[in-house]
Amino acid sequence: MKKTLIIFLFLFLSNIYVKGQSVLINEFMAKNETTIQDEDGDFSDWIEFYNTSNSPISLLNYSLSDDNNNLNKWIFPEITILPHSYLLIFASNKDRLDTTELHTNFKISSSGEKLYLLNDLGTIIDQTNSVNLSDDESYGRIHDGDTSWIVTNTPTPNSSNVTSNQLIFSNPEGFYTTPFSLIINSLFDDTIYYTLNGDIPTENSNIFTDSLFINNKNSQPNIISEIPTTPEQHLISYKAWESPSEIIDKATILRCASYRNGQRTSKIYTKTFFVDDEIIGKYTLPIISLITEEENLFNPDSGIFVPGINFDINNPEWTGNYFMHGDNWERDIHIEYFEKDGNLGFSQDAGIRIQGGKTRQASQKSLRLYARNEYGKKYFDYRLLPQKQVNKYKRFILRTTMGAWGGQTIIKDALAQNISSSLNLDYQDFQPVIVYINGEYWGIQTIRDRIDERYIEYTHNIDKDSVEFKEWGNIAYENLIEFIENNSLEYNSNYEYVKTQIDIENYIDYTIAELFFANYDWPANNMKLWRKIPDGKWRWVLYDLDAGFGNESYNMFDHSTKNDSSVTWPNSPSSTFLFRNLLKNETFQSLFINRYADILNNDFDIAIMTNKLDSIKELYNPEITKHIGRWNYPNSFNSWEEAINDDLLSFLQKRPCAVRDNIMTFFNLTNFDFVCNSNINKVNNNNLILAPNPNNGNFFLFNNYLDIVNATIIIININGQILYKEDNVDIMKNERKYLDLSNLSNNVYILQIISDNYSEQKKIIITK
Repeated sequence: MKKTLIIFLFLFLSNIYVKGQSVLINEFMAKNETTIQDEDGDFSDWIEFYNTSNSPISLLNYSLSDDNNNLNKWIFPEITILPHSYLLIFASNKDRLDTTELHTNFKISSSGEKLYLLNDLGTIIDQTNSVNLSDDESYGRIHDGDTSWIVTNTPTPNSSNVTSNQLIFSNPEGFYTTPFSLIINSLFDDTIYYTLNGDIPTENSNIFTDSLFINNKNSQPNIISEIPTTPEQHLISYKAWESPSEIIDKATILRCASYRNGQRTSKIYTKTFFVDDEIIGKYTLPIISLITEEENLFNPDSGIFVPGINFDINNPEWTGNYFMHGDNWERDIHIEYFEKDGNLGFSQDAGIRIQGGKTRQASQKSLRLYARNEYGKKYFDYRLLPQKQVNKYKRFILRTTMGAWGGQTIIKDALAQNISSSLNLDYQDFQPVIVYINGEYWGIQTIRDRIDERYIEYTHNIDKDSVEFKEWGNIAYENLIEFIENNSLEYNSNYEYVKTQIDIENYIDYTIAELFFANYDWPANNMKLWRKIPDGKWRWVLYDLDAGFGNESYNMFDHSTKNDSSVTWPNSPSSTFLFRNLLKNETFQSLFINRYADILNNDFDIAIMTNKLDSIKELYNPEITKHIGRWNYPNSFNSWEEAINDDLLSFLQKRPCAVRDNIMTFFNLTNFDFVCNSNINKVNNNNLILAPNPNNGNFFLFNNYLDIVNATIIIININGQILYKEDNVDIMKNERKYLDLSNLSNNVYILQIISDNYSEQKKIIITK
């Protein structure tokens, strides 16, 4: 797990080879993300030197190195460091001696390495310890020229180390089963001020004295959750705000900083403490704690969560502060990400905006989080989506549970995208989390990719500056449409040209997914496509299927080929134009029909789809009751389960046969290579649910059938080799068995479970 932001003092002496030297290494940084830029605008590693003497010192022919086998690695030019002054050199590997900045011919390893300073006689006069440093942390002497060092996240390049203070905490943020007294020490004995409501600490805040008692706050009255985030229900389409039906869970949020002579001397520290004798194992999902000043979210003038001054009673569906866009409606926030065991994943300042279209009017909002230089870190440096090998995000989405068109399943879009994930298309992965805002339980939200240039960059390894999305007025796309308007695609020569402009295989898979899930809010809406510039092919991204899973018999061929000039939504002539014209080509028709049959027989096999439904349901299942207590949505646990069975399971069971009929009628076929009835009997065989699947090697088996006693679990690879075996396993009904196969590589494996009263075999997909 990534090193937390808790600060540890390193109060040991440096090994100084020559006593009384006047020029010393005073501070250095090995992972400069946002602290200081060099003359090229790069955030390079840096080393600060300090002259402790009362005389200027020439550094001509002094040397610097990070390798004790090559101590003369970089030689200083003729430069003088003044008395009690600083010299900053960038360790950038640019090797510059003749510019306004000095740059070494090496970089500093953030995982730790020693630095050596030698005088003009080749004698080591100073060296540092090897220290592991995180983003924007530096290692410096507590006082300039002192012998005691500290790792700090308040670096002071080219200035006195004493100007920046550091706070030391007796307890880290996270989970506690019993109350405790928190002690905070100021490194330079500056006065510490703190708040417990999300406000930025000032000299008007509480003064920290000896300690702060941190206890269980679950029984305290609700505060911000009692602030309405919507107008009344009859004015809007989505779930309106209601007061929580219970006293919701709480955490202690602490913000503190030090001041000296009216000036803040430390960074603002923000921490969340969960105190509950049942906290260990209480949550089955990670927790995100969002902390900000209350006015950023709930003030009528500036709050982005409320109807506020921008609400118009005459246009209630599309007005309110939460419908405002742009930089002026981004607010500062602090985010802490805790794994479900309470370990801190990351903690940093960020920006927050409301995300989405009409769902902005729902009581629980979708949120967009931004990492920016001005907030302190350029990235969220964490693996937010376990299905992906991505550890850096500029932005991500916390999606509301209230986006679906009707029904209360809360997993429509995640399910559709997960079922489609093996197709040749781009899609959004998901990770449900528990959200707290200013220490109050905010329910389940789901981490999703934000579909933009950076998503394409980490998905396809294409530089974001070489990516363009189709927007209104895109010349390349308009030229393609103009070509089709003037050149019938009945002719293969014209169709072949179109194939040079769009990724036909991707387009077919994308369209089949939209048709199968009967996404009514498409194609005039929720259409995203991109290409690599200047001459890449257009590719489509699966996006927002909350309007799907409606009538399983709905004929999406009629829907997606409508050509009525009076219609603007959901299937205007311009939005159906490409599909209508491609269908004129016999080669495309044949490719489309055969591919649809292939997908129905494989990726959209009923047993596969329902297993994915069960897996996703089980991720959310343990947290639904508490979520309902917060939002009164879904109506009840039973209504949630009924909605999943009636709206999702029933659709998945019946849709393949309906699709087969639609295809054969639309294309006037006498034969179609898919027999829908053969799959129906597979549906009820999933008595043991494997979730999540795909996974990173960590998953569980949930028994929703009968007691499985004295069973043997065997896991084999596709060649039949036994990789794992466990005997005498008991899995009682409604219980879970957790397995850790994180040592296995990305591949498909087979799990077998066998006992006297039960046997089942399941496919495991491991992707890291």
